[in-house]
Amino acid sequence: MREVLTPDEVAALSAAFAADAPSAARAAPSVRAIDLVNQERTLEGRLPALELVLGRFARGLRGVLASALGDAPTVATSSIGLVRFARLVPRMSEPAGLVRFRMPPLRGQGMLAIPSSLVAALLQVSCGGQARQVTALPAREFSPIELRLVERVAARILAALQTAWEPLGSIECSLIRVETTPLFANVAAPDELVVHVELTVVVEGLEPCPITLVVPRASLDVIRARLQTVRAIDESGTPSADAGWTGALRERALDVPLELTVELGTTELAVSRLLELAVGDLIELAVGRDGPVVVRVEGQPYVLGTPGVQGGHNAVRITERPAEENR
Repeated sequence: MREVLTPDEVAALSAAFAADAPSAARAAPSVRAIDLVNQERTLEGRLPALELVLGRFARGLRGVLASALGDAPTVATSSIGLVRFARLVPRMSEPAGLVRFRMPPLRGQGMLAIPSSLVAALLQVSCGGQARQVTALPAREFSPIELRLVERVAARILAALQTAWEPLGSIECSLIRVETTPLFANVAAPDELVVHVELTVVVEGLEPCPITLVVPRASLDVIRARLQTVRAIDESGTPSADAGWTGALRERALDVPLELTVELGTTELAVSRLLELAVGDLIELAVGRDGPVVVRVEGQPYVLGTPGVQGGHNAVRITERPAEENR
């Protein structure tokens, strides 16, 4: 009987497996730990209506900064995440204009962080200079003039934020106070989750600077269902681009043929009686000669009517229509 493998071939295969063993061990996938308790995560794609609101806010913020700086910047949403407030505070640079604001009817307070680089640009322009020739502010608390400047700009930014919320409801955004250190700008408990939004502002001649928006997650609980649903928004107040398509679809839908039947009456029979039926037997119906009879559309009851004859044909006169909400 012929051998399948010779001893030399077996030895060669064994040597080959032994040589590949270390590389195979190195190629094995590593184990990645997953924390099922940690609720911090990105919110991109999870709350489409919130992203729609932030897009409107970015456009409104661009208009506010354009009038304040004399040059239209580029404003875009960089990130949307859910983080614990204690981890967010160390990320805030000092000094910064930390604007606390109310959000009735939403509970709690929100915070808007304006970096010192943007404050320096606003101060430069307000004194007759240009935004692209900014002198950086020293690492100190803001002066009363700088705080007043932040308050004026923050009030206009909050007005833009309030306008951005309009598709979801009437939410007021009113300024409470401007702080310069995170210690006095706590809008949530250290372990509380907050929605952290970062918008990047790019002005020609300056380094990109972030504007941070912080809202406690608990404050958004009352509108969470609406945040998860995209709603159409008419930005210009004119009929939407889909109005013509909607009208054409409605016209085509009105031409769809439907089956209409009239139920002359019903009755109940035992199985034994049903089996005894023969030609010529009469079945009494619960409906009298004058009705009412049920008119069905595609098998669904629609209106009530009275049976009769019109022009030599059986007909039904409609006597009762259902309420609009029940149709």
